[in-house]
Amino acid sequence: MSPKLLLAMTLMLTAAPAALADVQAPSGLVNSGSFDQAITPGASTEARTTLGEEEAAQTIQSDTRATPDLKPAIPTDANASDFVPIDLTPVKLPERTSAFSGMESFKLQALNKLPSKMFLSATVENSLRFEANTYQTSRHYLSDMVYRVMPNVTVGYAFTKRTRVAANYFFFRDQYTLRNSWLSRNIHSVGGRIDHDIPLSEKTTLSMGVFPRFLFIDTVRQPNVMFNDIIPSVMVSRRTNNGVLYGSVMGQIRFRDVLSNFQEGDQFYSFGYAWRKGKYNFLIDNTLVTNFGNSNMRGGHNNQVIITTLEAGRRIYTKIPTTAFIRAEPIYNMGANASPGYAGFNFRIFGGLRTEVYKPAIFPIKLKG
Repeated sequence: MSPKLLLAMTLMLTAAPAALADVQAPSGLVNSGSFDQAITPGASTEARTTLGEEEAAQTIQSDTRATPDLKPAIPTDANASDFVPIDLTPVKLPERTSAFSGMESFKLQALNKLPSKMFLSATVENSLRFEANTYQTSRHYLSDMVYRVMPNVTVGYAFTKRTRVAANYFFFRDQYTLRNSWLSRNIHSVGGRIDHDIPLSEKTTLSMGVFPRFLFIDTVRQPNVMFNDIIPSVMVSRRTNNGVLYGSVMGQIRFRDVLSNFQEGDQFYSFGYAWRKGKYNFLIDNTLVTNFGNSNMRGGHNNQVIITTLEAGRRIYTKIPTTAFIRAEPIYNMGANASPGYAGFNFRIFGGLRTEVYKPAIFPIKLKG
């Protein structure tokens, strides 16, 4: 899933009750930035991240948003036009594991040497996925295997227990097996965000934020493409005994250049539940994406996408916070009139490893005398 959705969930799942009430730091984006859209995504998903996470970064939306002069050609076996799906969703899904398990020495050094109100998170995800409909076409599906590596770093400062700012960077490399020269890509996301929490009850929190970012995309046939996104978000989360129930609404205003050449406006509606039992972590997330904008710059008609994410993970090493996971993502494209990159059904199944570390913001505790 942008970045906040992730870290907000992480804290809820892993921090002590006192810390949970104090800090919910955003993490990196997902998915595509289209996510896999990082977000994306989500996002993070939080935007994500990352969501892109998307990743985020990610969360996953097929994002073939290229100007006519930048559109890559697709091989004839695709039976499609010249649009390549590029994952860039600003949604980043909630983190599924706690950080610092078995890393007490690192944790103590970080807490002692870094400013108390500074928070940070760093994750690296390596995954291999099977993709059933690589070009997101309405028929004649072509499958492929894809290797992805995605580091994601967020550093921020909490002004108060409810207000914080953060900078996020994530990168991912998608390496396709059969269509390497057409679809393999490098995507960098650089952004900053500000967030504010409003407690609704002892266990329920409303979080609002805005996340401007730049996406730099490099493929063989689309070198040096840049997007500028502005992503406002609202999320409601409620802690349960073993997890977090959440719902969020995100907007994405996308420009081809810095605040010029408006390309589109997208909305992301997500709800899900993340929970933990012993060494196991589970996640179910559902996201509806609606896209409206300049069809010439987007490379396709306005469309809608439904993405369901199902993930199960297990902590495999106690001294280093590493989780092995498997993730399934059915993707339903609608309303694009069979435009390649925006049509048909796609199914992705991931398997991989995720390693992460995290430092929360620390506030003084007043002891009752």
